Order: sequence, then C-alpha cells, then structure tokens
Amino acid sequence: MSAQEAAQESTGRGLLPAPGPLRPLALATLLSRVGNGLLMTVSVLYFNRIVGLSIAQVGLGLTVAGLFGLVSAVPMGHLADRRGPRTLFVVLSLLLCAVSLLYLFVETFWQFLIVSVVLTAIDRGAGAVRSALIAAVTQGSGRVAARAYLRAVTNIGITAGAAIGAVALHFDTGTAYRLMFILDAVLSAIAAFVVLAVPRVAPQPRTDDGPVWVALRDRGYLAVAGLNAGMSIHYAVFDVALPLWVVDHTDAPRSMVALLLIINTVVVALFQVRSSRGISDPTTAARVTRRAGLLLLASMILFATASFGDAIVAVGLLALGAVAQVIAELLQSSGSFLLGFDLAADHAQGQYQGVWNTSMSISNMVAPTVFALLPLGIGVPGWIILGVWFAVIGVLFVPVVRWAAQRRSDQLIAT
Repeated sequence: MSAQEAAQESTGRGLLPAPGPLRPLALATLLSRVGNGLLMTVSVLYFNRIVGLSIAQVGLGLTVAGLFGLVSAVPMGHLADRRGPRTLFVVLSLLLCAVSLLYLFVETFWQFLIVSVVLTAIDRGAGAVRSALIAAVTQGSGRVAARAYLRAVTNIGITAGAAIGAVALHFDTGTAYRLMFILDAVLSAIAAFVVLAVPRVAPQPRTDDGPVWVALRDRGYLAVAGLNAGMSIHYAVFDVALPLWVVDHTDAPRSMVALLLIINTVVVALFQVRSSRGISDPTTAARVTRRAGLLLLASMILFATASFGDAIVAVGLLALGAVAQVIAELLQSSGSFLLGFDLAADHAQGQYQGVWNTSMSISNMVAPTVFALLPLGIGVPGWIILGVWFAVIGVLFVPVVRWAAQRRSDQLIAT
C-alpha cells in the first residue's frame, strides 16, 4: 500500500490512527499544540507582569508581527514544492523552537517586536509547509479526514496545554512562566523530530515554462480563499465577542463564558472527524459550507436575543447559539479542508497552501476589529449584520466553487 493510500485509511474509527503517515503527524501535532496551549495561557501575562511591557505594547507588537507574517507563507510553500516539505518543515520547526527561547531574554519593547516578527514569519511559513506535507501524503477524501483528525487533536492539545499553563498562573512568578516557555520549546523540538517518521516527499520537478507564482494568478482559487476567510471570522466569536457580550449585555452568570468555550472545545474534539465524512468533492464541500453560513446566521440571532431575557432565558439562548455555531464550525472547517487542497494545482501545493494560510491569517487579524465594531459596538443590529454576512457568503460558495472547479478542470485538460 502506498503512503497516500495508507493515509486515506489511517483515520479509522479508533482513537489512534492506523499505522501510516498520519500517526506521526498526529503525535507531532499533539505535542506542539500542548506547547501552544501553554503559551496562549501565560505569554501575555509574562510580558506584562514579568517583562514590564504594557498591554498596548504587547498588542501592537503582535499586530505588527502578524503583518510581517503574511508575506512568508507563499514563498515558504513554494520552497516546499521545490525542496520537499518534510525536511523543510522539520528545519523550520526547530528554528521556531530556538527563536521562541529568545523571549526569555527580552527586556524592552523593541526586543519583543523583533523576536515576535521573526517568530511569526517562521511560524506562518511552517504552517504552509505543514499543509503541503499533508497534501503530499494524503489523497482525495483522505485529506479531509486527515485534516479533521488533526484539528481534533489540536483542540485536545491546546486544552491540555492550557491546563498545565494554569499551574504557572497559580504561582505567578517569573520562574514559573519561563518554565512554560522552555517546556513549549522542548515539546515542539520533540514534535519536529517525530515528523521525520513521515515518509520523505520528493520535490516537485522544476518547469521553466509558465509563471513562477501560479497560485497568486489563480483567480478561482483566490476567490474561494477570500470567501473562506470572510466566513472564518466567526472563529473569534468565543475569544472576542461572547465574553464581553455575556458579561455586559445579558443577565447570564459570568460562568457562562467558560461553559460556552467548553461546549465548543468538546464538540470539536469529539465530532470533527465525523463531520468530515461524505465531503468528497468541491460540490459537496460548497454545499456544507452553505449550510454552515445559514447556521451561523441562526447562531448570531440567538446570541443577540439573549440580551432580552432573564438569566434563565439568556443561558438557554446562549447555549443554543453556541451549539449552532459549533456545528457550523465543524461543517465549514471540513469543507475548507477539501477546497484548499482539491482546487490547488498538485505540482504547487506548497504555494497554494501558502495562499490559503495567508487568507486565514488575514481573517484572524481583522476578526477582533469586526466584532468590536459590530456586536460589541452597536449591539443587536451588529449581530444581525454579521449573521447576514455569513449567510450571504455561504450562498455564494456554491456558484463560486463551481466556477473555480471548472477553471481547474479546464486547466488540467489544457495541459
């Protein structure tokens, strides 16, 4: 059985994937995401309380770093096509570990900014190379199943890392926080070496005819990536909008914020793989994304109306909204896994995954501002505007994906 065929069967129905390329990728993902969960929990407090940077300085530094990170994914993806993604991903991951430890020596804002810019650029590039590696060792619907499994593992890892990071928050000392950075680097380094168990992927043959940056010229792919980024704004609802909405605009208890996050995390971990079944081509992926857009409209309405009732009504509406939102998240993410791979040219998967990852990075950057201006800025009408936005994008997915798929088919025939 080939590596690609093995990967298609590797998700299986058990907790562990069957032997094959997905097993080391899953273990590496778990280890690295535990580290991510650690830093997500402690990093801002470390830079504020221990290093002495203001919250505004931390936010500005991360924003600037995010802007620089946008330019690295496509070139690194192209390099993965030319050199092979596995070894390049290992090298970038180890470099990421080394640079992250420089945070322990940061004393000024400018030092923080420089380290953040370098770290984010490497991280965004490594993300594109990782996606190219997944594309290389999987095929067809097996790619969707593999990405779904890895996303479930990601949620488990981040949750475990956050629980460990809570120990450092309890002690609230410089030593405790620094140990979390060291533990993150150690786990990520081990994860990088685990990836070496994935079969080596041969570089794509170099061709002298045609443009180098084919992904940036593919209007169909760019259109679908743009729509996907527009809908992916909803991922920030639990991080940005709901905590403040629950506390300031509803009668629900403050503990409801944690409950909503738990609902989301647990459902994704349990059902992400199952939700990906049956998504086998761009047409089915577009249809489930349309369904996701309509579910997001329903969830935004439920969140909005939670401000009108008493505590019991608010809790019920918020819970229903969270369930609708997480079902939409499962469907949309599964659809995006297939579209990001299947609409890309096989000889340039690294480039295309760089474009897809860049579009997601842009979405992550603008999402907090969108939520601040709409639901948190103008209240109930803002939630409704967002819901309509998601529904319209979902409806547009079907014709736009059909057009992009036809363009890809025509290009294959022409070659």
